[in-house]
Amino acid sequence: MALDSTLALELLKQADKYSIAELKNECEAYLSKNIDPENFVLIAQIAELLEVEMLREAVVAYITKNIRKLKQRKDLNELSEGLLKDTIVKLNAK
Repeated sequence: MALDSTLALELLKQADKYSIAELKNECEAYLSKNIDPENFVLIAQIAELLEVEMLREAVVAYITKNIRKLKQRKDLNELSEGLLKDTIVKLNAK
């Protein structure tokens, strides 16, 4: 079975639930490298829910880098206020 973002998100939730640090770290690393326009909102929501800072920072970096492509998307309003604020701060620091 090949790992994809959906499976990695499920594994991340289970690794967090059962405190399996090594698996959690592997999932974070995989997801951080595989953020795309189709999954960034869901990854952001899970990162916030599980308080996975490395993954959250990767989402902020992804949005900042791709803001021109993403700014018209309606699902941006599904991101947390804190994550949006951090993205704006990062954009203003450029």
